[in-house]
Amino acid sequence: MEAIYSDYSPRFLYVDKYRFSRRWVYPTSVAPYGLIRYILSGSAVFNLNGKDYHVGPDDVFYIPQGSTFSCAAKEEIVFISIRFVDSIQSLGDDMLYELWHIPTQHSFADFPDMRTWFECVYVSATSHHNFKMLEIRGYLNLILAFLARIVADNFDNDETLDEDRRRMEAMYDVESIRHRANKTMQRNNDPRITAIVDYIICHPAQRITPQQMCQMADISESTLRRLFKAKTGKTLHEFVLEIKMTNAARRLLITNESISQIADALGFESPSYFSKRFREVYGMSPQAYRNASHEM
Repeated sequence: MEAIYSDYSPRFLYVDKYRFSRRWVYPTSVAPYGLIRYILSGSAVFNLNGKDYHVGPDDVFYIPQGSTFSCAAKEEIVFISIRFVDSIQSLGDDMLYELWHIPTQHSFADFPDMRTWFECVYVSATSHHNFKMLEIRGYLNLILAFLARIVADNFDNDETLDEDRRRMEAMYDVESIRHRANKTMQRNNDPRITAIVDYIICHPAQRITPQQMCQMADISESTLRRLFKAKTGKTLHEFVLEIKMTNAARRLLITNESISQIADALGFESPSYFSKRFREVYGMSPQAYRNASHEM
C-alpha cells in the first residue's frame, strides 16, 4: 500500500477560467478525466452521481474521473477548472478518495492561499515559460495535498474514517506485511525499470519497442515484462497506451492540431485506430472530447 501512496501523482491535462450566465446548464455527462474547480464568484448547483451540491464563492469542488455530473448556474458564475488524470488506477476510478478521502466540496473562505494556488496554475498555463509545467504540477500537487490534509486533521472526529482505519489495520497481519514488502521492493528498488518508465513518459510520441527497452535496461524481455508489471501494475502495452492517451487529450485541449496530425504524432497506424482506442479510454471520440472542453 505504501508503494501506491508514493507512486501516485496527478497528470495535468488542462486549466481554464470560465464565466457563465445564470442560464448556463451543462447536461448530465460522464467525466472522462478528473476535475477540480475553485469558485471565484457566483453560485450554482453541481449534481455529482445523483446528489445535488450548492456551490458558492471560495468553494473547491472535486469531480472524480468516471463520475456522472451536471451543472446549473443560479446566477452568473466564474470558476477555475483544472483537469487531470490519475497516474495509477489500481484501486478503482477515484484514487484520490481511495487513498486520502479527498472531499467532494470544501470552503476555503478562511484560507486565501487556495485561491492563489488555483490562479497560479492558470497564470502558469497561459505563460510561455519553458518551466511552466514544473510550476503547474507543483501547485496541483499542493492543492490536492492540502485537501488530503483537511481530512487527516479531522480524522479522529469522523466515524466513517475510523471504520476505514480499522479496515486498513486489519490488513496488517504478518503474511500481508511480508507480501506487500516484497512487492514494494520489486516496485521501488530497480532503477532500470524507473528509467524506462521515465523515458516513456518523456517521449510519448516515440515508437519504442520492447526490444529497445530491453537494450536500454540490459535485461531479457521476460524479466522486463515481469518487473515492469510489478512496478506499474500495468503491462508495457497498457502503460504506453495510457501515456499516449494522456498526451493526446492534452493536445486536443490546448492545440488546433487535427485528429490525423495527433494520431500520426503519437505513432498510431491510422486516425481511425487512434479514435477507436481513444474512445475505449475516454468514452467518447477525440472530436467530441475537444468539443466538450468549451463547456466543462
